[in-house]
Amino acid sequence: MTTTLMPEPDLISIIGKYNEVTERLKKSHELLSREISRLRDELDEKNRELARRERLAALGEMAAGVAHEIRNPLGGIGLFASLLERDLADRPEQLEISRKIGEGVHNLEAIVGDILAFAGGAEPSMQKARLADILDSALTQSAHQAEALNAEIDVDLRLTQVELRCDSGQIERALLNLVRNALDAVGKNGRVWIRSGESRSGDGRVAIVIEDNGPGIPQDQLHKVFNPFFTTKDNGTGLGLAIVHRIAEAHDGAVLAGHCKGGGAAFVMFLPRATGEE
Repeated sequence: MTTTLMPEPDLISIIGKYNEVTERLKKSHELLSREISRLRDELDEKNRELARRERLAALGEMAAGVAHEIRNPLGGIGLFASLLERDLADRPEQLEISRKIGEGVHNLEAIVGDILAFAGGAEPSMQKARLADILDSALTQSAHQAEALNAEIDVDLRLTQVELRCDSGQIERALLNLVRNALDAVGKNGRVWIRSGESRSGDGRVAIVIEDNGPGIPQDQLHKVFNPFFTTKDNGTGLGLAIVHRIAEAHDGAVLAGHCKGGGAAFVMFLPRATGEE
């Protein structure tokens, strides 16, 4: 007759606790590995962003220097062109040529202004401002372009109730650039929507979404749209969206580009909401 020895109760308990602790350690190790992987990815992303900012800062300094060197002689050319227009008032053909020179100078001054806006490191003057007022000014300035294209701009009325903590002049410029960019994309009889989005990070920021029913942004160009001097337009400088990006960052915000579900491009700008104490 064979006798089977049963483990002592204390030994069974010890083995059970050992297995329990081992399982907990295994799960903790898996969680720790995932967290380390996440932190490593986040660090890589931050390093890439830091490197990008350093490159943009260097590019901005160079661009500002070039713009200042161009602006001085450009002012002289503009002055002489205006004097020439006055002297040629009785000669229509020559007067038209001098006016074209003046228009060329004006276009160059606008480009120089964009370069300086991109390169400018001026800190925003943060104050409480009504988004309705900022939007109204931006839409007024883009009204002529919209009328020429017979394009519609729909504004979400919820945005009119929003108050921001921002530099209203800089945000107006950013929104104007986004609206003009959308109008360029939609062309004749197009449509642009400006609506309220949701900042899922829970940081109290306002999400302003600008969508259009244009052709959209090719997938292989999506990551380039905020790069300075990158443009797909024949007459663009490629600084409009780069300026928007810089303004958003200066406000501790962000701007993202993507696609609409039904086609077209979408831009989302996150900005700080004004608090009750301000």
